[in-house]
Amino acid sequence: MKKKILFIITFLLPFLAISQTATIKGIVKDDAGKPVPSAIVRVQGTSIQSRTDSTGMYELKNVPFGESVIVIDDKIVTATETINVDKVDMHFNISARNINMHDASTESGEIPVVSLGNDEQQDPSSSSAVSSELNASRDAFTSATSFIFSSARFRIRGYESENSFTVMNGALVSDLAFGSALYSSWSGLNDVIRNRETSYGLRATNYSFGNIGGLTNIDSRASRQIKQFKVSYASSNRTYRNRIVATYGSGVSKKGWAYSLSYARRWADEGYVPGTFYDGNSFYFGVDKVVNLHHTVSLTAFAAKTKVGRSAAATQESFDLAGTNYYNPNWGYQDGKKRNAVVSDNFQPLFILSHDWKINEKSTLQSAVTYQFGKNKLSGIDWYKAEDARPDYYRYLPSFDPAHGDDLVSFVKDSTELAQYLTNNPNAMQIDWAKIYLANQFSDTAKYIQSNRVTDAKRIGFNTTYNSSLTDHILLSAGLSFQKQDLEYYKEVSDMLGGNYFLDLNQFADLTNPSDSAGIQNDLNNPNRSVVKGDKYGFDYIAHMQKSSLWAQTIFKYDRFDYFIAAQVEMTQFYRTGKVRNGAFKDNSFGDSEKHKYTDPSVKGGITYKYNGRNYFFVNATYSKRAPLFRNAYISPSTRDQVIDNLTDTKIISTEGGYSFRSPRLKIKATAFYTQFKDQTVTLRYYDGDFNTFVNTTVTGIDRSHTGIEIGVDASLGQGFGASAVASIGQYLYTSRPLATVSQDNKDTLLSSNETIYLKNIRVGGFPQGAYSLGLNYRSPKYWYVYMNLNYFSNYHVAPNVSRRTITALDLVNEGSAQWQDILSQEKRDGEFSIDISGGWSWKLNSQFKSLKRNSYLGLNIGITNVLDNKDITYNAYEQSRFDTNTHDVKTFPTKYSYAFGRTYFASLTFRFN
Repeated sequence: MKKKILFIITFLLPFLAISQTATIKGIVKDDAGKPVPSAIVRVQGTSIQSRTDSTGMYELKNVPFGESVIVIDDKIVTATETINVDKVDMHFNISARNINMHDASTESGEIPVVSLGNDEQQDPSSSSAVSSELNASRDAFTSATSFIFSSARFRIRGYESENSFTVMNGALVSDLAFGSALYSSWSGLNDVIRNRETSYGLRATNYSFGNIGGLTNIDSRASRQIKQFKVSYASSNRTYRNRIVATYGSGVSKKGWAYSLSYARRWADEGYVPGTFYDGNSFYFGVDKVVNLHHTVSLTAFAAKTKVGRSAAATQESFDLAGTNYYNPNWGYQDGKKRNAVVSDNFQPLFILSHDWKINEKSTLQSAVTYQFGKNKLSGIDWYKAEDARPDYYRYLPSFDPAHGDDLVSFVKDSTELAQYLTNNPNAMQIDWAKIYLANQFSDTAKYIQSNRVTDAKRIGFNTTYNSSLTDHILLSAGLSFQKQDLEYYKEVSDMLGGNYFLDLNQFADLTNPSDSAGIQNDLNNPNRSVVKGDKYGFDYIAHMQKSSLWAQTIFKYDRFDYFIAAQVEMTQFYRTGKVRNGAFKDNSFGDSEKHKYTDPSVKGGITYKYNGRNYFFVNATYSKRAPLFRNAYISPSTRDQVIDNLTDTKIISTEGGYSFRSPRLKIKATAFYTQFKDQTVTLRYYDGDFNTFVNTTVTGIDRSHTGIEIGVDASLGQGFGASAVASIGQYLYTSRPLATVSQDNKDTLLSSNETIYLKNIRVGGFPQGAYSLGLNYRSPKYWYVYMNLNYFSNYHVAPNVSRRTITALDLVNEGSAQWQDILSQEKRDGEFSIDISGGWSWKLNSQFKSLKRNSYLGLNIGITNVLDNKDITYNAYEQSRFDTNTHDVKTFPTKYSYAFGRTYFASLTFRFN
């Protein structure tokens, strides 16, 4: 007991320590060296701010020692810079000649950066004490990966999205089922999420323990919004055609109140890909109350309702027959209009209540409570005892050989004749809605329906973060969080498609167990149930998940070295509640399952050597354990309560080291990294025609290594010209031979158990492992700019199919033969080149219209992506999960692809006054 008390006292003692604060003064000047009046200069994440006077002078008081992000809101420009506060009185002048003139609400969401001029920084050799490196400012590499590389589905260091954290207003905002941020909750509301810091890699952060992919901190509170009214219209030929955004920010009143509103409307009758559409409305409301110098309370609400007609990946054969790489099998004509069968409909409002407590001049505590609810729906066509409704089903294509099985096509043609027919009749490659309605009219029970796969979410969370400067050289950050999430998954009938009713029966169980009357029931508690529009059917279960964590971090800053060390312990729990009794698994599908609990520690640390104020060398490393995700833990959560045998945590070891150079005209950052994943578990689900049912392949013991180099160079060439160069060179490999267990959704028997998968040395696929960009830009003193980027993407390997690389798949194939090599090989796509151009111009209207009483501005931004109209850039490519074990022919179920858009544009016109 005494040891526990001593541990608690030791943990809490640093929270009582005292630190110093500073006063920062300076002048903001424009590109001509003239003072900039009425610009807001503030410290991000605090209520500390100042407005420049007529001489451009500003003064920030009580700024805590350590790193602070200084934000400058000047006209239509918002810019950030991270500085190290290490003196009681500091002087920083800010020159507008170094301000990136992009509007912060452009489509890229990119935040401009302020760089201090040579005359504004301390001489690197003038003191033995060297300021810490500026970690959070946006550099050439982070800018490229945030926008330019996204068109090719680039993944930083090859990581999945679950390896990055997002914090908003002090709250963790993530989906526990997938581990990724809830970006759809604020989709389209770029104006109010422009205040963000992104820290990639393993660096120390003040908001969270972080993750191997880094951390993004978004501040959307009303008091942090610019005092303004802004309205913009944009036209594009991408996923949507039109966008209107209106935003208002009140600023902080004398009584301490601030509120902000934003509305975004995006729509397209048809997007870039045929048959797609977009219908989005997004709302934001924020209100803050600055109670006093120590307390600020904020309420923020987001509500984004988005309905999107989707496209789908397809085989190259289908693209060739359609004559375009943008063939989309999800739609067909109905009464002369295009109708998409696969539509996502998302509406999950998010509320964040946060409290900022400035405990004293040394310490702060930021706390937040979140609540989110709503549904995400994805539609599709379902059928019972009828032909497959998908127009690109492999049996309907010329490459299908009926000798492989019974031909389901309603008409039989020679493959050459069929290819000619489909080429000359493009509508035959789309969904035949008339045929579907006709089939339902001639049947008592509906053969086809349109259904929604629904995720009904309820999420709550609490997060609190404490920051304190213990001494002039030691900073402490600590926090705890709790997240609870209940997701109900079910199917519902959305359209009867002209039918009377639909039977809630398992058609796959019916095919394999015709004598088992119970086995065909999706809900044995309500057998032979008829369903109509709005009814649930098929499956219905709730995934219960919760996660809590406790973390602490200490940063030590000295003359030539900075150190940090951090530790975290994370507790995870999940279980399943079945709301229906599945007939094939009557004993383990209904009610609450066993609760599964994991406790996972993590540690992280790093050291930076500050050679001088421009040259920095750093090394960081982490070891962590991570609980399996709910979706990978269960063999088939839609049908039963059965988790994978010997389910274990994933172990992650990651290191990075590099060099950074920062001067007024040149910034260079080079980083080498190595990450090892051990004991990952993944569950794949797909339909297997050989067994006439869905099968589940559980893969355990997956090991991966991610090795690479990242380089970013940003240079000022003088006279307004600049250049940048970015390179990401990676090698991401599977390093083990994992084991696969295959089960059926209609029988409580295994098809195979612990079968070796020949995955070692296969590339992690589905994205380019090499990405390069060379950028040139010009910023005119007359407030216009132009950018051009030349990009190259390489080492794109197709995502591998594990069932193709098992002993079963290789059975009776001669080892080392051409067929053996063909099965185990991995397709590598050709490298592709693209060019992007963007430009903009801003105009202060007061200079032309003297009668305007407020500062008013007009801004124009234009961007053209993929100027050369390269339509062969692979966006996604994966081997199909199913494999033909009879012929061992990889062409029976060939790779599916989707391609990046060709030439697209985005043009916006913005009016703003304040």
